[in-house]
Amino acid sequence: MKLKNTIISMCVCGVGFLVLGGCQAGVSAQVGNPGVETTGATVQNDQAVRSITEARCNREVACNNIGAGQKYDDFAACTREIGHDTGVTLRDQKCPEGILQARLASCLDQISTERCGNPLDTVERLAACRKGMLCR
Repeated sequence: MKLKNTIISMCVCGVGFLVLGGCQAGVSAQVGNPGVETTGATVQNDQAVRSITEARCNREVACNNIGAGQKYDDFAACTREIGHDTGVTLRDQKCPEGILQARLASCLDQISTERCGNPLDTVERLAACRKGMLCR
């Protein structure tokens, strides 16, 4: 019985180390730590803002948040508000070298797969869409 408990404890600890090690690797790649690749194709800030705005407003449509009595009266109101806020976050002065294209693609993917029940009031709520991840 004691041997069985010892083996189970060792297995649980081993799985815990694997999980923690995997989480650490994912976190270091997501926070822009030194050594993480920050080169590659870039897109202009205004193009990234338009792409993110469109993706977020498409999500709002899918989540029934656009229309009379909803979060946004219409698609144009959504693009105005989200476009403004995203533009402030990713303006040229904050990301003078542009936006990394591969990371923008990851951000757009996260937006499109975000559950409707989760509030997405700012682009930086999603890890892949934070300024520190997107800016070159």
